[in-house]
Amino acid sequence: MKKQFFFDVLVVGGGCSGSAAGIQSARLSASTLIIEETPWLGGMITSAGVSAFDGNKYALGGGIFGELRKMIEDHYGGPDKTFTGWISLTCFEPSIGAGFLKEIAGREEHLQIWYNSKVTGIITENNKIIGATVMREDGEEAEVFSKITIEATEYGDVLEMAKVPYRIGRDAKSDTGEAHAPEIRDGEVQDITFCATLKKFDKAAPPVTPSSGFHKRLFRNSTEVDSDTKDEKYLNHKLHNWDSFISYAALPNGKYLLNWPFRANDYPTTLDIFLQPETRKEHFEKAKELTLDYIHYIQTTLGHPEWGLATDEYPTPDNLPFIPYVRESRRVKGVRLMVEKDVLPANGSFRPPLVKSSIAVGDYFLDHHHSKAFLPPGERLEENYPDNAPFQIPFEALIPEKADGLVVAEKSISVSHIVNGCSRLQPVVMLIGQAAGVIAALSVLEGKQPRNLEVAKVQEKLLLAGCQLFPYRDLYNSDPAFSEAQLKALAGEFKDNKDFTYY
Repeated sequence: MKKQFFFDVLVVGGGCSGSAAGIQSARLSASTLIIEETPWLGGMITSAGVSAFDGNKYALGGGIFGELRKMIEDHYGGPDKTFTGWISLTCFEPSIGAGFLKEIAGREEHLQIWYNSKVTGIITENNKIIGATVMREDGEEAEVFSKITIEATEYGDVLEMAKVPYRIGRDAKSDTGEAHAPEIRDGEVQDITFCATLKKFDKAAPPVTPSSGFHKRLFRNSTEVDSDTKDEKYLNHKLHNWDSFISYAALPNGKYLLNWPFRANDYPTTLDIFLQPETRKEHFEKAKELTLDYIHYIQTTLGHPEWGLATDEYPTPDNLPFIPYVRESRRVKGVRLMVEKDVLPANGSFRPPLVKSSIAVGDYFLDHHHSKAFLPPGERLEENYPDNAPFQIPFEALIPEKADGLVVAEKSISVSHIVNGCSRLQPVVMLIGQAAGVIAALSVLEGKQPRNLEVAKVQEKLLLAGCQLFPYRDLYNSDPAFSEAQLKALAGEFKDNKDFTYY
């Protein structure tokens, strides 16, 4: 007989959303369990090695994300010390981020975390999710029963296991009404990337052995150091020199995040990674191989043997992260679907349409990674999106259309493929997770299903936790005017200017 455990809230996945959700749920005194497959919390910012925050700059970085960012900045000596790479204002070593997240979580007496554990099935009753079966680190299978479950996996696996309807791939224009969606739905999803943390050695770094399929032509034109054309229109990307490349994601202490978007280590993703989980290991090995081949290319063709794998970041045999960087996953069919008009400036405004039920904000651009975008003209995947603006995430995007007992977070909220390009980034995903934690805990405390909560009560808790619900770049949560200005904005009284400031 399986051992049984009972919690108010079960969080499946301890990534960006899951860690924030579990911490926030516990802070509201709900007994909470996080199930995490790796030894670290943080997902893409730690276990996947993407240790450079994208977006939610300045005052938009509140809540638990803001706590973590401040701890990282203080560790290195201030925000100017983390502005080491031009891709982000906050760059850090993954192990440092993981340590701080563990410290934040460790303060919560109502929170438990099962590391190196995996959910193997979802327990349902009358279209309501009531728990999960879990393979624990010790090899024992357990049953965990909960009042509310939070989907915070990297792939949206809870949706599949619970048979909750979802979207995957590019949506058809007839489905979403988006001007820039394809006419026909297809299986194109954003590429995954097995990132690497590199280190500059005093002399030559330990050489990386290439795979049997290595050929430098695979990476030609990733930089101008090895290029056969300067025609950026033909290449479909800017051609950077070495200095621009190596300063892109420079980290403190002479390290570098290898996550180069142009003809480098983005791994072409297929639907089997999502629909056939048994194939993931094989794909991950191929993605690792691609990354190691690119490091070999850096050391040889690009002429920089001083750069090699850092050996002091991940406790893994190959010195690579625990998991790949997953940009897109299954996306729940929610009470409300976010589409491109929800993140584009409305007519006569600098801002998108107001979302009065907002529970999180973001400010990143519509950033999509498809290695097929660099195929020759006529063969390539064409995705050309307009400029979006700082946006809000509605409460209803976290709530499934029909299933009860479930709140959805991470990259599986109810957004279109297009909107996923700006809603998937680490800071906004942490804020989404914190909101999911509030929703779950309030559902338990009030004895209601998430869909039946008063959104105003959720927003009240989020404002008390220092989370922005309306995007002002200069209105920090330490400002005495913060809560009042946020509530006025949600009621329709807000500043509409091109720099998105309050003052």
